[in-house]
Amino acid sequence: MTRAATTAGTVALAALVGGYSYWRSAAFLRDPDRSVPPDPSSIVSAADGYVTYVKRVESGQIPIAVKKRRTIRLSEYAGVDCDASGWLIGTYMTEHSVHRNRTPVEGDVVLREHRGAAPFNRSMARMTANLFLHRTPYDEGCEYLLTNERLTIGVRHAGGSTVFVTQIADLWVDRIVAHVEVGDHLARGEQYGLIRFGSQCDVFLPDALLDGGRDAVLVRPGQYVWAGESVLARSVLARSVLARSVENLAPTPPSPIHDDLEEALP
Repeated sequence: MTRAATTAGTVALAALVGGYSYWRSAAFLRDPDRSVPPDPSSIVSAADGYVTYVKRVESGQIPIAVKKRRTIRLSEYAGVDCDASGWLIGTYMTEHSVHRNRTPVEGDVVLREHRGAAPFNRSMARMTANLFLHRTPYDEGCEYLLTNERLTIGVRHAGGSTVFVTQIADLWVDRIVAHVEVGDHLARGEQYGLIRFGSQCDVFLPDALLDGGRDAVLVRPGQYVWAGESVLARSVLARSVLARSVENLAPTPPSPIHDDLEEALP
């Protein structure tokens, strides 16, 4: 092979690698507009991707298809001190998904907790394979659920319930981004964070918010959802809070003093 041919091959390879890297970066950083459902009872997805599980959490205990299907405490999994019962919905972001995260409900940020890898981030390739092969439960053998770096925020809804959103890093993720601090107020569907290169985002919905059990959860494993648009569940509590707000804004009836003044006028 001549030197010219070698040089041309090297340049072509560099261009291919560079083009692929640019495409990957552009794909991960793209920020499409999203239309948040107007119904205030809609609890929206925090991430684009495939729903990997809808797990029933009892008194803070999560059943998990790792380590012979043992349970793990919500406090250990998400880094939050919580013994509530509810539903944990996992969403796996593929390399083709938009990797920007949005808040499922409107409310105040009451918690921001980061937990490093223990001892290192594991690959999420097993989840990719399970989804591709339709091998359920999809989290079977996914060790990263127990070990990988994660960042959890807690958003307290006006009704008093707290929704937890946990960003979980993949092996190749250099950092998790969450542009929020405790005390911030977030709108439903508002963008607050970002993870790169394939990762996962879990949402914990307490029973007190759903007020309808499993029937209130509208998604199923294997379904593809979009952040800020797809409805994970519906909350009767959210609708009732809005109704009370509307009642508070309703005009008050005229007072007796007002009536007396009207009668006194010529």
